[in-house]
Amino acid sequence: MTIKTFEIHISGRVQGVGFRPFVFNLAEEFQLKGYVSNDELGVVILCQGENVEDFFKEIHRRNPKSSEIIFSKIKKIETTEIFENFYIKPTEKNVVIDIPLTPDFATCQSCENEIFDEKNPRYFYPFTTCTQCGPRYSITKKFPFERENTVIEVFKMCPNCLAEYRNPDNVRFHSQTNSCPNCGIQIWLKDNQGEEFKGTNKDIFEKLTEELSKGKIIALKNTAGYLLMCDATNSEAVSELRKRKRRPTKPFAVLFSGISIMQEYLEISELQIQHFKSSESPIIVTKIKDKKDLAFDEISPNMNSVGAMFPYSGMLKLISKTFGKPLIATSGNFHGSPICSTTEEAEQILGKIADFFLHNTLEIHHPQDDSVIKFSPKHQQKIVFRRSRGFAPNYFFAEELIELNQEKKKILSLGGDLKNTFTVVPNNHVYISEYIGDLANFETYERFEKTVKSYQKIFNFSPEIILKDLHPKYENQNIISKFSNFQTQEIQHHKAHFASILGEKKLWNKEKVLGIVWDGIGFGTSDEIWGGEFFLFKNQKMDRVAQLENFAWILGDKMSKSPKISALSISENSEDLKFAFDENEWKIYTNLIEKSEVKTSSMGRFFDAVSFVLGNEKPIFFEGESAMWLEKISQQAFENNIKFTDYLEGENFENIPTKKIFSKIMEEKKSGRNAGEIGLNFHYTLIKAIEKIAEKFEVKELAFSGGVWQNALLIDLAIDVLGEKFMLYFHEKLSPNDENISFGQLNYYLNLK
Repeated sequence: MTIKTFEIHISGRVQGVGFRPFVFNLAEEFQLKGYVSNDELGVVILCQGENVEDFFKEIHRRNPKSSEIIFSKIKKIETTEIFENFYIKPTEKNVVIDIPLTPDFATCQSCENEIFDEKNPRYFYPFTTCTQCGPRYSITKKFPFERENTVIEVFKMCPNCLAEYRNPDNVRFHSQTNSCPNCGIQIWLKDNQGEEFKGTNKDIFEKLTEELSKGKIIALKNTAGYLLMCDATNSEAVSELRKRKRRPTKPFAVLFSGISIMQEYLEISELQIQHFKSSESPIIVTKIKDKKDLAFDEISPNMNSVGAMFPYSGMLKLISKTFGKPLIATSGNFHGSPICSTTEEAEQILGKIADFFLHNTLEIHHPQDDSVIKFSPKHQQKIVFRRSRGFAPNYFFAEELIELNQEKKKILSLGGDLKNTFTVVPNNHVYISEYIGDLANFETYERFEKTVKSYQKIFNFSPEIILKDLHPKYENQNIISKFSNFQTQEIQHHKAHFASILGEKKLWNKEKVLGIVWDGIGFGTSDEIWGGEFFLFKNQKMDRVAQLENFAWILGDKMSKSPKISALSISENSEDLKFAFDENEWKIYTNLIEKSEVKTSSMGRFFDAVSFVLGNEKPIFFEGESAMWLEKISQQAFENNIKFTDYLEGENFENIPTKKIFSKIMEEKKSGRNAGEIGLNFHYTLIKAIEKIAEKFEVKELAFSGGVWQNALLIDLAIDVLGEKFMLYFHEKLSPNDENISFGQLNYYLNLK
C-alpha cells in the first residue's frame, strides 16, 4: 500500500536559522506527518497529508527572517512507509555539503530582554542566543550546522536547556547554540599582572566599568575575536590606546549603547538605523552632529565623521549599558596584525596594550573583524569598506555558477595581498572569505593559510584551478606549494576589479560596458604600475582603452607613504615644491624622477599629491589617509553649493592629463582660493573626464571599482553629473577596494577563460 507522499527540497541560507523547528511547527499546524532534516543541499522534507501544496507555499511566505530561500522544489514520490507523526530527523553523518554557510547574527530583542531581566535565569549571561541570533560561522568547525559540528558541542545542555531545546513552543526549540550560565560559556576578569577578579557576571561587568572610568584599557573577548575598549570621553585614555596600539591617526570605532544615544551625537538616517538593527549590524561611518563629551579629536583626528557601532552581541550590550557612556571598540590587535581570538594570543600580543582582560571559554574557529559600511551623504549610496562579520562568507551566485562552471571545477582565487580575501568554489556555491588583511604581516599570512585550510576541511576539497594576481611577488602565492594536481591562471589586478563589478551587478551579458577602475597600485607590466584605468567590455573582450596619464614611479612603498613625493613626480620637479624637501632629498628625488623607467597611472597617488598641495602636509600612517582628508574638505565645499569648475574645460584628450590638472590646482592654490573649493573642483573635473571618455566610446553603461570609489563625494558627484545620461553601477555587496579582487579573479576566469 502506498500513501500520498511529497518530497520537498529547499536550498539557500536554511541551516542555523531555525528552519527545521519552523517547518516542524508549520507541519503540525497543517496536520502533516513525516520529517524535516538537514542534508547536503539544505533542508529536505518528507510529508504525508492533505494541503501539502499550501504548506509548501506557506514555507515561502512565513520563512524565518534570518533565512533566505534561493531554490525549492516539491515532487510526489512513491513510498510504502507510513509516518505516525512529524519529527525533526537527525542529519546523516559525513555529508558533503553544497549550501551557503550561515554568518553570525546580532542578538535579537527577545534574548536581549532576558539578559537584562533580573528574574530571568540568563540575567547578565552574555551568550544568550536562540534560533534567530548568535554566533554561527565564527564557531563552526564543519557543516551541516549541528551542535556537534560547532565549538558549542563541549558545553553539554543542562536539564533546563534540554527542555527548551525539545519544546516546540519555545524560542530555543532545536537551537544549536542553546546554553545558560549553569551549563554554558564562562567569563573571567584578570589584570595584565595575572590577578583574577572573583565575582558574578554582574560583579565582573561592574568592576570593568569602574576600571574604564579610571581610564583603563580593556581587552574584551567578543563572539568573533577580541576588542580593545576604553572610555571614549576620556582624551587621555584614547591617546594612551593610540600610543600602545601603535595607531597614530586611523579613526577608532565608537560603541554607543543604543540608537537614542547615537542620535544625540551623530547625524543618522532611518536607513542607517535599519542597518544598525539588522542581523549583520555593521559599523557605519557617519557624520558627527554634536561632539558633546566625546574625545573626538583623539578618536578621529582631522575628520568630521566617526565609525559608529551598535551593541550587536550580549557582551557589547552588557558593557555599553553598564558603563553608560560611549566606548572605543577597536580590533584587538597591534595595527596591521590580525584580530586576536584565543586567551594565549590575547595575553601575549595585547599584554602591552590592555590593563585588564575579559576572557571567556568560547573557542572562536573563524575570527572576524567587524564589517564597516557608509552611505554617501546626498544619494545614500551604500559603500562597503570592510566585508566581514555578519556578511561573510556567502555570496549568492549559484545560478550563474552552475551555468558557467559546468565541468564543476574546484577553484581557489587567491585575491590580492592588501585587504586580502580569497574565494573558493568547492561545489555549486561561491564562498568569499571574511576580510583577512595585509599579507605582508607574518601573522596575517598565517591567518590566511589557516582559513584556507579550514575551508578545505569544511568542504573536503582541493583546488583544481588556482587563480592569482599578475604580480610576481604577492605573498599569497606562497600557499600554492601546499597543493598538487592543479592548473594556475594569472589575472591582472585591475581587470579583476572590473570583472568583480561585472559579476556583482550581473553585467556579463551587456553589449558594452565602460569600467572605471581607480585605486592605489596594481601590477600592469614590468615598467608600468596601473591605478587609474578605463576598460571597455565589448564582444566578450576586456580592453584597456584609456588611463590616467602616467607619471614617474620611484622608491616603491615610500611613495605611497609620503604624498610630497607623488606631488613632486606629477609636477615633474616643480620648484614650487622645493619647500617640502631638504637639500639631500631634493637632489635624490628629482634625479630619480628624471631617470625613472617605471611609470604609474595611480589615481590613489594623484589624490595624495592633490591633498598635499592643498595643505595636508603631515606624514601618512594608514592607506587612504590623505584622500580621506581631501574628501572631507571638498565635501564641506560641496555642501556650501559653490559653482563647479572643470579644470579640463574645452580640452581634448585620450588619457586624463594628470600634469595639466595638477598645474591648474597649484595655480589655484597660489592665487589664494579656498582649498576645499579646489578639492571639490578636482573631484568634479575627474567626473567630467569620465563623461568625455564615455561619450568618445559611445557607452551608456558605466561600472566603478577600485579603492578610490570608497570616496562618497566622488560617488555623489558621479550620480549628479552622469546619472541622467548613463546607467551607473557601484559595488554594494562587496567593497570596491582590493577585498573584491578574489571574486573578480573568479568572474574573469569563468566568463573570459
